[in-house]
Amino acid sequence: MYSAKTPFMQTSHFWLLLSLIAFLVLPSQALDYGLLESTADEFYDAMGWSSFNLTILWFLPLVGFLIIAKLNLPTEKQAKTELALVGFNFLFLFISAMIYKISMGYSVLILICTLSAIATFALAKLKVMQGDKFIIGSILAIILLIAFFIVYPTVAIFVSMFYDGDTFAPQQVLRILSQNYIVRVITNSLTLSSFVGIVSTIFGLAFALYTTRIARRTAFIGKIFSILPIVTPPFVVGLGVTLMLGRSGYVTEFLDEYLGFTNHNWLYGFNGIAIAQILAFTPMSFMILDGALKSIHPSIEEASYTLRANRYQTFYSIIFPLLRPALANSFLIVFIQSLADFSNPLVLGGSFDVLATQIYFYIAGSQLDYASASTLGSLLLIFSLAIFVIQYIWIGNRSYVTVSGKSYRGETQDLPAGLKWTIIFILAFWICFNLTLYGSIFYGSFTVNWGVDYTLTLKNYITLFGQGFSDGAWPSLIQTVLFAATAAPITALFGLLIAYVTVRRDFKGKKTLEFLTLLCFAVPGTVAGVSYILAFNDAPIYLTGTSMIIILSMVMRNMPVGMRSAVAGLGQLDKSLDEASLSLKGSSFKTIWYIVFPLLKPALLSALVTSFVRAMTTVSAIVFLVTADTRVATSYILNRVEDGEYGIAIAYGSILIVVMMAIILFFDWIVGDTRISRSKAKTMN
Repeated sequence: MYSAKTPFMQTSHFWLLLSLIAFLVLPSQALDYGLLESTADEFYDAMGWSSFNLTILWFLPLVGFLIIAKLNLPTEKQAKTELALVGFNFLFLFISAMIYKISMGYSVLILICTLSAIATFALAKLKVMQGDKFIIGSILAIILLIAFFIVYPTVAIFVSMFYDGDTFAPQQVLRILSQNYIVRVITNSLTLSSFVGIVSTIFGLAFALYTTRIARRTAFIGKIFSILPIVTPPFVVGLGVTLMLGRSGYVTEFLDEYLGFTNHNWLYGFNGIAIAQILAFTPMSFMILDGALKSIHPSIEEASYTLRANRYQTFYSIIFPLLRPALANSFLIVFIQSLADFSNPLVLGGSFDVLATQIYFYIAGSQLDYASASTLGSLLLIFSLAIFVIQYIWIGNRSYVTVSGKSYRGETQDLPAGLKWTIIFILAFWICFNLTLYGSIFYGSFTVNWGVDYTLTLKNYITLFGQGFSDGAWPSLIQTVLFAATAAPITALFGLLIAYVTVRRDFKGKKTLEFLTLLCFAVPGTVAGVSYILAFNDAPIYLTGTSMIIILSMVMRNMPVGMRSAVAGLGQLDKSLDEASLSLKGSSFKTIWYIVFPLLKPALLSALVTSFVRAMTTVSAIVFLVTADTRVATSYILNRVEDGEYGIAIAYGSILIVVMMAIILFFDWIVGDTRISRSKAKTMN
């Protein structure tokens, strides 16, 4: 009999029984066509008990846990024995599945959950994390997800570059990298990313200085800049630049007619990609630097002025040095994003090839070449990881604290006049260019053929949405919404769980866990897509062609968004709230659900919306994962671009921009209304 204090679901016997039921009713091997579309014979053949096979041996060690329970060992020894058996079962399961090429089925998923639950109970007996089963289980779940869907795919792409099919051929790496064409592609990528990183950071700093040091009533411009790149689908900025500055662009025609400018191909290559990427990534730099400038205490500037420093000396000797971590952060993030971007080079690249597009053509081109794709993907990943590690170590070892205690806040001081007017001029030019760009995008979606026939028409929109829900853009739009709506709440809640564990709890390996979690952001989208193909296209985990792999990709790619939002929110909540709940014998789960979660609703809502929008507009990570049955909006736009149907692509992009902007503004209004209500409540009290 079990104690009334221990629910049956929290015992090893429950999970062992669940695994037995799963083994009897669910397939132990993967079904090629899923549960609903497989035939009865296929379903029977996939069952572990249909014949004596390896999958039976995967479940057989579970009997050992029943034997251990009957031995009446001391608690500590029993727990350690159970952990050893769990470890053995995990290793045997995955190593044997990889050796014998057996893809794991649904019952094996239950088996993994069972082993994780037993490990949780064993660690609780050893008083790990004060015996808190929820926290232990959460940490194990996080470790498993990171291991399966971040570390394993990353390792897979490194391993595959040494294989030519099934043959171990390490020499092919040098052969691929020594090609003159590949060397040129690598040089192009690094040169482009460095240039875009520097210019975007300069523009981002200028706009951040405007919103924090110059603007009074026009700071809302900063919010617009921070929203636009999020809601703009890939390819759309590149197409908009083409409408303006391309061969048939109206700016090009104006220059040709009035200034005699005859080089109509100047845009295609480094110039065009750089312009499009700077437009796309500068707002990202702005958001980083805007937050950094707002965190600099104004009293430091006042102290500089009291020591008779002028405005130039104050800016270059005080403000600028304090911004170095943020400037480095901005450059490195934009550098990584530029390396990973393949949508703009695909539209504007011409003969200027970069790593991301070359990887795409190796996978989606006429000649499938996994070896070259994995080699270039590994190289791209090495560049990104190196930059990420440098950033992580460099910023992590330096202190730039300017606020401590309850000090006088002070007022921000004006910038030097010359710098101020330079920033205003740059911002004015930027606004005019962006208004023209997005105006061209929306206007171009209503024209018959841009550059040839500017007659207004609804043909593009009718082609997309006027042919019924089973044709045109509707299937891809509906599926994208379903995928994003499924992934977004998982991302937000999973991010909250990781944030709570890493912020509120101390344990060995905490820094490593944080690093691996943030690694999602460092892995370029193109590399993530290729790694998922290589990792999940064969045993032991077969997910290629399913909706699950797309949702998992969305969740893992956007997980840092949910985590960072939750970390920021938790930083504003006093730890005593958690301690009060725990002192009243509330479990960690109840503390999170009833205390932390309600207080973090605005932050989580923002993370939810951001994750949803990013999932709706992602392309590089999932372009390799979609099939005819799992098309998404961005892949549909990509197909239209490849077919030269720019009008349809722009029309679809315009619809997505409007819809995403409306969603963000609506939820921003809800969050703002929530905060106002709280402020009123505090005032009344």
